[in-house]
Amino acid sequence: MSNPGPGAPAPRLASITFARPVPGGGPLADLLATGDECAWIRFGDGLVGLGTAARFTTTGPDRFAAARRWWKAATAAEAADTPRSSVPDDGPPRRSPLAFAAFAFADDSPVDSVLVVPEVVVGSSRGRSWLSWQVDLDAPAYAARAAAGWRPTVAEAEDRLSTLLAAARRRRAAAGPGAPGTPVLADGAITPEGYREAVVRGVGHIEAGTLSKLVLARDAVVRTPGPLDVPGVLRTLSRRYRDCWTYAVGGLVGSTPEMLVKVDGDTARARVLAGTLDRDGAPAGADGADHARRHLSEDPKQRLEHRLAVESLTERLQPFTTALEAPDEPFVLELPNVWHLATDVTARLVGADGARRTGPGALALTEVLHPTAAVCGTPRETAAALIHRLEAEDHGMDRGLFAGPVGWLDGNGNGEFGIALRGAVVEDAHTARLYAGCGIVAASDPAAELAETTAKMRPMLQALGLCD
Repeated sequence: MSNPGPGAPAPRLASITFARPVPGGGPLADLLATGDECAWIRFGDGLVGLGTAARFTTTGPDRFAAARRWWKAATAAEAADTPRSSVPDDGPPRRSPLAFAAFAFADDSPVDSVLVVPEVVVGSSRGRSWLSWQVDLDAPAYAARAAAGWRPTVAEAEDRLSTLLAAARRRRAAAGPGAPGTPVLADGAITPEGYREAVVRGVGHIEAGTLSKLVLARDAVVRTPGPLDVPGVLRTLSRRYRDCWTYAVGGLVGSTPEMLVKVDGDTARARVLAGTLDRDGAPAGADGADHARRHLSEDPKQRLEHRLAVESLTERLQPFTTALEAPDEPFVLELPNVWHLATDVTARLVGADGARRTGPGALALTEVLHPTAAVCGTPRETAAALIHRLEAEDHGMDRGLFAGPVGWLDGNGNGEFGIALRGAVVEDAHTARLYAGCGIVAASDPAAELAETTAKMRPMLQALGLCD
């Protein structure tokens, strides 16, 4: 495994991908056994990464560019021989090596942004499943053979998968059952009262004309008597929030409803959410749908918040497209904990007409689009500066990876990056820090915004056993 610092050479990655049933025959989430795995799962399909072939960390305003440089160097040889499409219609994906990634929200965050290249990736999509084995040809275990022309083989990939699964089972058995007792929820760096005060100050800036929208977040801490059951948390999220993207990368876990950008060949897609209504205590069935429509689609405050989020994404995406579709009317997305106003955006990318992409890939577009108004505000630079003042300077809360891009990418520019929402950072074996934020506009009420953050923490609180 490699974890290069600045100036260190990138690994020389090679991979082999072949059709294979998901080990054990169950859902992908059943492969999550130790909490160290990477994951990207929606409606039961997606990707799970086991082991680590290579790892790269970086910080600062250059973090996206540094990651792109490292990834381009690491995949140069493999990417030259593979087509653009991630999942062709006639079999498993013929892709160059794949990495999972998570990036810090802010340019000045001291928290590492990370790319993780798993040794083995198990994937499934539309009734097909496959296995990819990824190695660093310069690693001590492979360098001598690679110098003689060796490349990964199917038989060796099967053996490596068996070894990793057996090791995971042993670790899980050694951990034993969790210690008895109930997890404890405590205030984070920003207390509920502190959050209400921050909203008041944010509204004051909006009323003064400094900006039109601001997204403010708060944190909370969960401590468990026994070791955190991270695999169990992820399995619960993937089952209860199937329409969301359940993710796990480097201690960041959650289930996001918002897709920042998905790139597959010449097509880019995004799902923008802004405007939220708690389902707790709301009517069910058709009455609930009508309730959501009245309080979201017909509410000027919610519509404004949503329109600003859509515009922030489409304006930044437009220069990289030859066609872009964003419906004028949002739809109401129904999730187990909340309703959202949502808009699905589809675009055809420039420079993606031939066998090789010449325009931006998923990671480059992620840098262009992040942060959107859905997690930052409008204008972006003004909102980001005010977030730093009201969250970091006033309360000592750095968002870290919360609300940053999280997902996966391959060496051909394909990938999916969601926004790290409805999640937590595993700080140690017994501690998880949860985050949630709300869009603030002139009509925002501090008590209502605080209640919305609680609703948005509910998926993680459910998965951790703190509420139904």
